[in-house]
Amino acid sequence: MKNYLIALAAASTAGGALAQSSLTLFGVVDAAVTYTKGSGNGSASKTQLTNSGNMFSRLGFRGTEDLGGGYSANFWLEMGLQNDSGTGFPSNANNQASGNGPAGVLSFNRRSTVSLAGLFGEVRLGRDYVPAFWNTAIFDPFGTGGGIGANQIYFSGLGGLVAPTGTRASNSIGYLLPANLGGFYGQVMYAMGENDSSSVLPGTKVSNRHDGDHTGARFGYQSGGLNIALATGRTRYASGDLRVTNLGASYTFDAALMNLKLTSELYKESKGSTDAKGALIGLQLPIGPGEIKASYARYRLEPAGAALKPTSSKLAIGYVHNLSKRTALYATIARISNSNGASQALSGAITAPNRASSGTEFGMRHMF
Repeated sequence: MKNYLIALAAASTAGGALAQSSLTLFGVVDAAVTYTKGSGNGSASKTQLTNSGNMFSRLGFRGTEDLGGGYSANFWLEMGLQNDSGTGFPSNANNQASGNGPAGVLSFNRRSTVSLAGLFGEVRLGRDYVPAFWNTAIFDPFGTGGGIGANQIYFSGLGGLVAPTGTRASNSIGYLLPANLGGFYGQVMYAMGENDSSSVLPGTKVSNRHDGDHTGARFGYQSGGLNIALATGRTRYASGDLRVTNLGASYTFDAALMNLKLTSELYKESKGSTDAKGALIGLQLPIGPGEIKASYARYRLEPAGAALKPTSSKLAIGYVHNLSKRTALYATIARISNSNGASQALSGAITAPNRASSGTEFGMRHMF
């Protein structure tokens, strides 16, 4: 992504020192015409103009100040945009359902951090991505954008898009390893739900003082074409903790195999008495000024004591044609198959249990 950079130089009067600072305005505007349909009794189809089909639309500001001696102070403020309607996305104040903001409001929901970085790594404070999210985002060819090809595990999972800490956590303290560790990388996070010591579940005497407290970690290794990472996270709730563990890997071949990239993810999670498992394989193949993408994902719920284990699978194929380094046209087709009582459908559609949902999408994305 090529961002517009506003360079600022601030002279310090103490000792004649010169502090170098920078401020960057960046963003993505992405829109697509999408048609999705379900099947079976009570099914419905929908044609709509959507946002974020290839990448999530966003507007952000980030800055850094060189403190000298290899240290820097940094900030990052980023909001999600629904450019099809001119609205935004709410944030979450406490990593609990009670902390959700009003729909459509503009907020720095995607990230709002201040950090200190140096040879030791980086310490971040604020609202940031939970470590386990990165494997789902990085090792899916379609990422976690809002398009019909995006990760089925993320959009149907217990700990995915719908969970307060499925993507990000507020009130977090994070540490990232330095970049000079021979290919090894990692991060840890602790986030607070900020309930007081006397807090209880409504109408009960059950303490929920730790609701929304999140701990997470991710460690990986990248060298040459190989990238592999293991991540885990736990958010505490009196009604039942949310636990997520995933393993992601990718390998990019050299020019002899057209720089083909293969990706995969194994995923396991639980919420209270319900377990779930998922798996994904995918590929990305550069073709001239564009790229072919494909993925197959499978997700299965395993409720305790239930006879059926609802299972959904998604196959998605797409093409992105780059008009420039910042602008692209894209097209995606996808199909979800359901069994054992599952009724997952592509965005906007309604499908009957054990029936399929399919869709097409044509869009344009511009980065700045």
